[in-house]
Amino acid sequence: MAVEVVVANLAHAVLMPPETGWLAVLTGNGTCGFTRYDNPAFGKPFRTLLSRLGDLGHLTLRPSPKRGEASSLAPTESFSALVRDAGISLADFGRLGGEEVVLLARTSVIHRRDERVHHREMIDYLDTAETIAMRQDIRALTGFLAAADIAFIDDGAGPVDPHDRSMRRHFVMAEDDPLSQRFDRGGRLFGGFWQNLKRARRAGIRVDGEPVTVLDYSAMFPRLAYAAVGVQPPADDPYAIPGLEGHRKAVKLAMNTLFFDRSGRRPSWPEAEDPDAEMPPTWTVGRFRAALLARHPALRNSLGAGIGHRLMNTESRIMAGVLMALMAEGIVALPLHDGLMVKMPRAREAGMMMGMIAREITTFELPAA
Repeated sequence: MAVEVVVANLAHAVLMPPETGWLAVLTGNGTCGFTRYDNPAFGKPFRTLLSRLGDLGHLTLRPSPKRGEASSLAPTESFSALVRDAGISLADFGRLGGEEVVLLARTSVIHRRDERVHHREMIDYLDTAETIAMRQDIRALTGFLAAADIAFIDDGAGPVDPHDRSMRRHFVMAEDDPLSQRFDRGGRLFGGFWQNLKRARRAGIRVDGEPVTVLDYSAMFPRLAYAAVGVQPPADDPYAIPGLEGHRKAVKLAMNTLFFDRSGRRPSWPEAEDPDAEMPPTWTVGRFRAALLARHPALRNSLGAGIGHRLMNTESRIMAGVLMALMAEGIVALPLHDGLMVKMPRAREAGMMMGMIAREITTFELPAA
């Protein structure tokens, strides 16, 4: 199994070269024993195996440059020639059976000199009826997607693996949470080649040979925050804040920041990756908070209370419910956290299902389009 895993990953790297040309690999002993997240093929003999495969000329191994960093490996040119001569394609690859698809991590922030490093510790939790049911649903969804007619039209912008369709749910716990495990924070679905595609490239996705369309919930987080306090949200766009017309992306990022904030005393805004999501210079956290509460007084106790991951959990339960309901109807849907993609002729049915499941879970209307 260990040989198969290494050779398969090297061959996949020939067809889908990583950006750096190298594959990160952990060769340390790690924790004592295996957890539900570990591949049992990777034990103490693993480093010796890599060395032997290197001796045979199949890979180049670059040891970890310093403690705390992964080693890396890359296929050699002779190995790459073997892959090409064998006519191997992306359709020949799959995930190893039994992989854990319900992930739980405890997150924390470590201060190293002048930087804040986010640390994630995976929790080897005990199964419950809830986790068993979630795992069964995710594996059923992955199997359904694996058998579906999903393709990607080459757009010349780089290789895409349309056979990568494995799904998993990620849950998180706060560093100071006294519980040993919980599954009511986070829970979004990750995986699938479409999630990492840039928006413009999704036009190349085909389901049953037909183009797809994107359906998502409008202003989902503020609407879920209203639902959590049992108050009907305003009829118009919740992101419409007087004085910030034309800055909807910035308002969205700012609201989400305050939902995730746990101190209520955030001094500044996070750095925005999208320039359009940057708050105007004169809009401090205090000024925006005051304007937000003037527009949404019902959300006063929702700001600075760290409810972001709980809102995300409600979102994930809605989306999981929608996907399972659509699967029961034979409708292929590709999840995008708070939205999904379906082929255009099924858009109306999918939109109606999104509204119905949202009402069942929140008792509120969450518009989807």
